[in-house]
Amino acid sequence: DSITGTYYGVLPSDVETTFTLNADGTYLLILSYKEKVEQTGKVKMNFPVLDYNILILVHPSSGEHTFYKVKDANSVVLTNSVGNEPEGETAKFYVLKKK
Repeated sequence: DSITGTYYGVLPSDVETTFTLNADGTYLLILSYKEKVEQTGKVKMNFPVLDYNILILVHPSSGEHTFYKVKDANSVVLTNSVGNEPEGETAKFYVLKKK
C-alpha cells in the first residue's frame, strides 16, 4: 500500500501534528503547540525513505532531523534516529493515524 496521505495525532507535550506525505516525494509537516498556537511550523521538503520504511525529515530552518517509521498502511510512529519505536505504556502517544 502507498504511504502517501495525511496522518494526524497529538504527540507528547500536546503537540498537535498533521503530517502529509505526497506522491511527488515531498512532505508537509504542521506542528501546533497547544500552549502557543502561533508556534505552528510548516515544512515542505523531499523525504528520503531509509531501510525498514524509516522516513527522515530534515527541517530546513534548524537542520534537525525527525524520524518516522511506517507501521502499516494507516499509521506512522515517531522513532529515534535508528528507527527504534517508543516502548511501554506511552508508546501509543507517538503514533500518527492516517485520516
